[in-house]
Amino acid sequence: MVNGLPPTFQQTHYSSDDIFAFLRTASPVQSSCEILFPEEVWVQQELQFYEDSYTEQQDLRTCIVTFNVASKKPPQNLASLIALTMPGAGGEPVDLIMVSLQEVDMSASAMLKDETDASVVWVSALQAVIGADSQAAGESPYFAFPPKQLVGLLLCVFIRRSLLPHAQKMAITTVATGALGTMGNKGAVGLHLGLCRSNLCFINMHLAAGQKNVVKRNNDVSKIFMGMDFNTTKRPISLETRGGNSAQSELQFQYPEFLPHNNDVIVVAGDLNYRVNLTYRESLQLAMKKDYATLLKHDEFVKELANTHSPWMGFVELTPTYPPTYRYDIGTNNYDTSEKQRVPSYTDRIAIWTRRRDHQSSIRLERLQALTDVMSSDHKPVQACLCLPISREVLEKKISVTQSLRDSVKREGLDRIRKAKISVNSQSLNFGVRQFGDCGSRQPLKITNEGDCVAVIKAFRQQDGDPSKGAWLRVFPLIIFIPPRKEKEVMIECQLDRNSTEWVRNWRPFEGRGEVEITSTLVLCVRNGDIHFVECRCTVRPSVFGNTLDNISLLRNEVCAAAYTLWGTPERRSGGCMPQIPKELWYLCEAIYERGAQQPNLFTENPSTEVCDAIMKHLNTQCTPLPSEYNVQCISACLIYFLQSLQEPVVPYELYEKALAVLKSKSGNPFQFIQQQLPPLHANVWIYVCSLMNFLLRPVNTCGNGLTTKFLARVLSDVMLVRPEALTQMPPSVGTCTHQEVASNAPPKGGTALQAFRQQLQQEREDALRFVECFLVPPPAVIL
Repeated sequence: MVNGLPPTFQQTHYSSDDIFAFLRTASPVQSSCEILFPEEVWVQQELQFYEDSYTEQQDLRTCIVTFNVASKKPPQNLASLIALTMPGAGGEPVDLIMVSLQEVDMSASAMLKDETDASVVWVSALQAVIGADSQAAGESPYFAFPPKQLVGLLLCVFIRRSLLPHAQKMAITTVATGALGTMGNKGAVGLHLGLCRSNLCFINMHLAAGQKNVVKRNNDVSKIFMGMDFNTTKRPISLETRGGNSAQSELQFQYPEFLPHNNDVIVVAGDLNYRVNLTYRESLQLAMKKDYATLLKHDEFVKELANTHSPWMGFVELTPTYPPTYRYDIGTNNYDTSEKQRVPSYTDRIAIWTRRRDHQSSIRLERLQALTDVMSSDHKPVQACLCLPISREVLEKKISVTQSLRDSVKREGLDRIRKAKISVNSQSLNFGVRQFGDCGSRQPLKITNEGDCVAVIKAFRQQDGDPSKGAWLRVFPLIIFIPPRKEKEVMIECQLDRNSTEWVRNWRPFEGRGEVEITSTLVLCVRNGDIHFVECRCTVRPSVFGNTLDNISLLRNEVCAAAYTLWGTPERRSGGCMPQIPKELWYLCEAIYERGAQQPNLFTENPSTEVCDAIMKHLNTQCTPLPSEYNVQCISACLIYFLQSLQEPVVPYELYEKALAVLKSKSGNPFQFIQQQLPPLHANVWIYVCSLMNFLLRPVNTCGNGLTTKFLARVLSDVMLVRPEALTQMPPSVGTCTHQEVASNAPPKGGTALQAFRQQLQQEREDALRFVECFLVPPPAVIL
C-alpha cells in the first residue's frame, strides 16, 4: 500500500457500511446476552471522538539520548549516557528511556542488509547499564522493547516495569533515505507506543550530511513522516487470515495509515546533520567564547523550526546550551583539526511535537546536556531529562460525556443527529505544470463540519475514464474526523513517480503532444452523509526519467522536450539509425567513466538535490555531454535513478522469473539469456551498464573508489532485475483462514505459509544479486 494513495472507489462494490467498517472495532465489546439499542450503539461509537474531554494530563518522566557512535563499541563510561532518576532533590525514577544511536555499523557489508551483529554489543551493554530485559514477566526494573536496527541506526526504548500493564500496543517500522534514496545508511527507525490514553512516537533519525544540504535533509524528513506507517506490519499478518489479494481493500479500511502525526506526541532524536552557516574559524571562535546564542542564530535547524513551509512545522526543539556536538578529533575535546576542518555544528538534536498545541507548554525540561567526557566518537552524545504530557482516562468525566451524548440523541432523535453534513471550500484543484520527479507539491482542502455529530470522511479516487487512474494523488490524512461545527485542513499532494505514471508508456515522441493534461477525481465519502467530488488537474511535461527505453530511444538525436512537440516519424525528423543505447544513458555513463573511476563514495553518498535536478534538466533539454561542474557522485545517483524509474525494467517484468530460473538450471547460461531473451535495446543497456561497472571494479580503480563486486551487484539487481508488483502481493494460498473462530491456542493457518513467502522473497533477492554477479567478473591480468 502506497502511503497517502486513496483506494479506488467502485460504487457497485462498496456500501457505506463497508467503507466505515473499521469504526466498529472501537465499539464496546458486549456479552452474548446484551443487546444495545441503536441509540446506544451510536453513543458508544461517537464517544471515541471526544477523548480529549474525558482525559487529563499526567507526567511521563523521560530520559532521551542521541549519540552518533562512529562505528565504535560502547565506551567504558557508557553509564554516564543514561539517567535512571530525574534531576533534583526528589530523585523520582525515570519512567521511559529512549536511546537513539547512529553509525553503529557503516561497513560496506552492512549496506547490503538492515541488521548486523554490531548492534548486539550495544543492546547488551545498554540493558546491563539500565537493568532491563525483554521478558514480560521479568523482575528487572525496566522492560526492553524489541530493539530495531537499520544499518547504522539503532533505536532502543525501555519502560519502567510498573508501567508495562498500561502499554496497550507497540509497533516498529523503518524508512530508508540513504544512498539512491533506498539504502539504510541514512533514514529513520520509529517506535509507536500506546501508553495509558496516549499514542507516543519515538523516532531515531540520521539525515543527509554536508554543509548547505538543507533541501535534501528536509526532503528526507518529509519522506520519513509520510512513509513511516505503523500499520504496515498489521496488513500482511491480516492477509494470511483474510484470503490474500481479495482482502486488500478491506484491509485499507480496517487498518488505515497510522503515521507519526497520527500520534499525540512525537519525539525525534538523532544526528539531523543541520549545520551552522559560518566559516570554521567563526564557529570555532564563538564556541570557545561560549557564545552559543550567536551560533544558534546561524543554525539551519533553528531556521527550519520557524519556517511554516518546513516539515518541522509545529515541532519545538530543546535548545542547546552547550558547545556544538560535531566534529571532534576522536579521543579529545578538540574540534576537527584535519584538512577538511568541518564547521563546529549542532548536528545532534532532540525535537518534540504534540498533537494538541496547548500540550507543548506542559513539556517540562529538567536537564539538557552534551556529555563531553565521552570521547569515543567524533560526535558528543546529547542527553535530555524531561517530563512529557500523556493522558489518562477520568471515569467521572467519561460518564459525564457519555450522558451528554445520550441526552443529545434523545433530544434530537437518532436519524437527525447522526446525519452528517459537511462543506468543502473548493471543488477543483490545479497543480499547474509538472514533470516526472515532481513530488511534494501540495494544496490545502478545507472541510467544515456543519452537522451535530462527528463527521467521519474517507478519501477515494475514481478510475473510470482516467488514464492515470488518479495514482498521482496523495491525501493526508486519508481518513478525517471533524467535531461538530469545526473545520479541518486536508493536504492534497502531487506525486509524479514511477508508480503513478504508467500511462506514459502510450505517450510517444513525434506525436505533437508537448504536454498532457491529466484530470482525476477525488471522492470524499461521509459517514451517514453525502458524497463530495473534487476535480484535480495537472499538466505534465515529458522526461527521459520515468519513461520507457523504447520511447527514449525514439528521440534519437532530438532533445526530449522538443521531440514531443514535433509531428512526424522519428526517421524523418531525426534521421539516422536507431541508437543501440539511449544517448542520455551514454552521457551519464561517459561522465562516470571519464571523471569517477577512482572517486570514493560512488553510489553511496547522499547527492545534492539541486545538482541532481540540474542534471535531469540538462538531459531533458540538451543534446550535449554533462558539464564538468556536475559532481560525479550526483551523476552516479542520476544513473541509478534513470534505471530505477524506467516503466519497464531492463529485464522486462515478464522475463523476471525466467531470469532467476536460469541460475537453477544446470544448462542455464545468464549470458545467453541476456543476448537471446531480452529485446535488443534492453540487452544492449544491460551489457553497457555492466561494462561500466567492470571498469570501476578494476583493481587500479577500486583502490580509490572502494567498490566491491557484491555491492555493485546489489545496486544493479535492485534496479535492473526487479520483481513485478503482481508477484510481490501475497498469493491466495498464503491465507486460507476466514472469519470463523479459531481455537485460541492454535496458530493462524496462514502463519507457516506467510513465513515461507517472506523467505521466498529474500531468496529471490539473493538470486537476483547472484545473476548480476555473473556479469561482474575480474578483468584479465593485462588490464589490471
